[in-house]
Amino acid sequence: MKIRYAMRPTRFVPLILTATVAVLLQTQAQSSDNGWLNLTVIHTNDVHSRLDPANALGVACSADDIAQGNCYGGAARHKTLIQQLRQGKQHSLLLDGGDEFQGTLFYTYYKGNVTAEVMNDIGYDLTTVGNHEWDDGPSIAARFWANLKMPVVCANIDFSKNPELAKLVKPYHIFEDLGVAIIGYITPTTADISSPGPTVSFTNPIVAVQKYIDELQTNGIKRILALSHNGYAPDMELAAKTRGLDLIVGGHSHSYLGDPKNPLYQGPYPTVIKNLDGDNTLVVQAYCWGQFIGNLDVSFNAEGKIVAWNGAPVQVENTVAADPALAKKVDGWRNEFEAWAQTVLGHASDSFDLVGCRSRDCLMGNFVADAMLNYVRNKVTKPGRDNKHGKPSIQPWADITIVNSGGIRAGLPKGNVTVEQIITVAPFGSNVLQIPMEGQELLDSLDAVIAGRRNDTGKVVTSFIQVSGLRFGYDSTMRNSTGKHVLKVEIRDRNKKWRKISPHKTYSVVTTDFLLKGGDNIFLSLNRTGTIQHEKQDQVLVEMVKKVKVIRPFLDGRIRDVASTTAVKRAEEEARYATEWPAGMPEHMKRMYPLGTRQLRE
Repeated sequence: MKIRYAMRPTRFVPLILTATVAVLLQTQAQSSDNGWLNLTVIHTNDVHSRLDPANALGVACSADDIAQGNCYGGAARHKTLIQQLRQGKQHSLLLDGGDEFQGTLFYTYYKGNVTAEVMNDIGYDLTTVGNHEWDDGPSIAARFWANLKMPVVCANIDFSKNPELAKLVKPYHIFEDLGVAIIGYITPTTADISSPGPTVSFTNPIVAVQKYIDELQTNGIKRILALSHNGYAPDMELAAKTRGLDLIVGGHSHSYLGDPKNPLYQGPYPTVIKNLDGDNTLVVQAYCWGQFIGNLDVSFNAEGKIVAWNGAPVQVENTVAADPALAKKVDGWRNEFEAWAQTVLGHASDSFDLVGCRSRDCLMGNFVADAMLNYVRNKVTKPGRDNKHGKPSIQPWADITIVNSGGIRAGLPKGNVTVEQIITVAPFGSNVLQIPMEGQELLDSLDAVIAGRRNDTGKVVTSFIQVSGLRFGYDSTMRNSTGKHVLKVEIRDRNKKWRKISPHKTYSVVTTDFLLKGGDNIFLSLNRTGTIQHEKQDQVLVEMVKKVKVIRPFLDGRIRDVASTTAVKRAEEEARYATEWPAGMPEHMKRMYPLGTRQLRE
């Protein structure tokens, strides 16, 4: 369906300006000839091709969503709101933290072409590289960057084996009129979670960023920012382990920073970190799907340090009027696939959300994993050569499904389930595979997921999992300890009986080609015999919804924390301050701020 934009006045999230900040801003304004600078930084990240507005689950808005005000973002609204945020500001920069495309039918149809046109239309000043820009290989990424009218920056990619890409991405960009330089960087796990190919590699962002800070300072640049696609906690770590960086505008972790009362809350906006020199480095991010636009006013003094700031993320609600010209463009592009996109496959009895998908079993994860397993178990193939009577043959029994939570990109609302929604849930075009796997390898992989790292390779596991036909427990109080992390792993057999997994037995596992190639480091990347390839993951989900007709969300505790309530509370009490920090914060930062992020808000 086409989105009907509400044309009511824009409502902004109120900003709180302290007396101290107000005085500093006024002083700065009066001292602009003395090397001070007022700058408004407007930013987005992880829009994931949501050119149309989307609901809170990240899928296209229904008529009910629009009527109830549960409809956010959209390129045409972004353009209106960004113009309003820039109005009256002498100096502003519009930045994007990566992952602008991949995730909806717009990407499936246009492979980033229309996303580049939208970014040019809105008037972005700079963007960095997201991991999903690489999902279809470097050639698609290169085409996207070549179509952009703004610079692309990323400092921690080694392009030495691919000089053509090196022409499109630079480590930093200097806005000469502002005396501001911005360095880009990306998660070094990109090779494990996407498909950049063998001609590029990813280095330590802390080392790379410091290298270019030093270079810029040597050349007289005092005001230095970073544009990141590395996640909230790693951004804070980089801020703490570098010197000379004023502000990090982030992405990748889909972190909402802002109002602590918002259930999405992960930290203050901005989060203030002391760097190696004891100076402030600010960290900001603006959730995902274009639901919020970050808006931060900063004041640089004559030495190039940020001495005052004020801002908050602005939610892009129904009340934001769509820019008519851009809305017309988006509708025109959408017309090419509108009828197919709105094909109704079945009905959801209630909403399937993503709550918990990255730390336990969840509604959306159960649906995807169960659908994949049931599809393979019930798949009927065409007659083979050895079938003399022409009767259909059934694929061999499949025991379990394991799929990465990071590959589940949206939820499903209550009501009709459409083709567009399913492709938004599973947009990557991954193939569903069936492979034989020994029990011990399964146990090792499950243990690695809970521990966060593989013992055999030392590689970080970059996604949680969702499962079907399998259940296991783990003790959350032992997550960072050595040894085994999973307990009582069981597989449901053909007779629907739960049996303890045998390390020496071979099981039939349904997964995706992404994981089989070593994606997210959940499985070892091995040459395997006996692999059966099925359809694409989105096609499998489509067929299962059509077959079942009505899908019902449920949780059954297939992944459960078996730690006692007392032990969990004790562990939480012992780590009361540390747990306020996102995972990955350096220990010296926790000592510096013993009250965690709460202290930064005081």
